[in-house]
Amino acid sequence: MLHRLAWSSVPSLHFSEGRLNEIIAPARRANARNHISGMLIFTGAHFLGILEGEEHDLADLWGRLERDPRHRRLIRIGIEPCAERWFPKWLMAYTDHTVLGAQIETLRAPPMPFAMPWSESMHPMMLRADSM
Repeated sequence: MLHRLAWSSVPSLHFSEGRLNEIIAPARRANARNHISGMLIFTGAHFLGILEGEEHDLADLWGRLERDPRHRRLIRIGIEPCAERWFPKWLMAYTDHTVLGAQIETLRAPPMPFAMPWSESMHPMMLRADSM
């Protein structure tokens, strides 16, 4: 069954925007091989990602993210079953931290009772970013 996983991290101290190519090409190849699509946004201060695929493929990818030294303070925002993909291809996007920084920090905080579901707030955020 198709699932959607949302996550966020803070780049490690030695990571910079100039090193994004280290993520883009290998991720596109690996995700295509594993039938994973989605979108990753880098703001300079945060990574914010949505991954779509079979639950076991997402679990494997989550394990790789947990071991990736480019990420600190990795959190899982949520996972849910979905009927269709929002992002049929894997995309990388960049947006300035001032554009989405506060919204990402809200998503990274513990959920508040009666808060809007993460998927309803994340999808429009992702669509506003500039794809690379």
